[in-house]
Amino acid sequence: MDTNMINILWLAKSEYPSGSSLEPHSHNDYYQIYYVISGEGDFIAGEERVKLTQGMYLFTRPNDRHGIADTRDVDGKSLSMLEVKYAVFNNELKESLHHVPNVCMGSDNIMAMLNLVFNEGLEMSPWYREIGTHTLLAALYYIIRYQKMHVTMNEQKLIVSDQIKEYIRENHDIEVSLDKVAQHVGHSKNYICKTFKGNTGMTINLFLNKVRIEQAAQLLINTNLDVSEISSNVGYNNVYHFIKTFKKIVGTSPGNFRKNELYGLSLASSQVSCIATIPLP
Repeated sequence: MDTNMINILWLAKSEYPSGSSLEPHSHNDYYQIYYVISGEGDFIAGEERVKLTQGMYLFTRPNDRHGIADTRDVDGKSLSMLEVKYAVFNNELKESLHHVPNVCMGSDNIMAMLNLVFNEGLEMSPWYREIGTHTLLAALYYIIRYQKMHVTMNEQKLIVSDQIKEYIRENHDIEVSLDKVAQHVGHSKNYICKTFKGNTGMTINLFLNKVRIEQAAQLLINTNLDVSEISSNVGYNNVYHFIKTFKKIVGTSPGNFRKNELYGLSLASSQVSCIATIPLP
């Protein structure tokens, strides 16, 4: 690993009493990492104000505007941070660092490596600069890899959510259980529930009900089937549960919906799809 790729300029462990601030500023030619050890603060990253807590860090590049608007104690501990300023001379590394977001979740490995860099600078034992530089380089590459892995994981979660949606759309008219969905996508029930809620803002059960009610609305408009038949056709075993769910999602009963549709008094049929896919808080 070429130690000429970077140059460590400054290391510090800083404490900010509750209510402290740091004026927004930027640096022309060096990078900086603020790694939160304890406490919390409202940081400025560009034009945004973001909350950083223990285990998170602010990553800034040259000309990135940053600062601290406010700090707070947590469990009796003030905002404490490990700070590293460094210059980067390698263009390939600069390009990779360009894709690291300003606000990041840390890890035990990153924290351990930054601590080692700080302790080497503090003790100044033989070869401290070489060890510190190699270790910071390793930390930077770990940050780059960790962020790429995080993006890949998010993409995978989107794929899982899409698989769940597809399965529900194809099987909404029969019994759909979390066990069946989990088996279909190859993940645990806990994972699919958490992943789907995180990506869509709704539970799997709510999405299933929305798909069923969307189909029911189309049948109410385009067929002469009675409510009981429609309830069964879209996957409900209990007509009263169907009516209650329909009213909760659409805002009116199936009977009133059909009557209003026929007389043009309420929801246009072209709107049904939108009504049935709005995520609820």
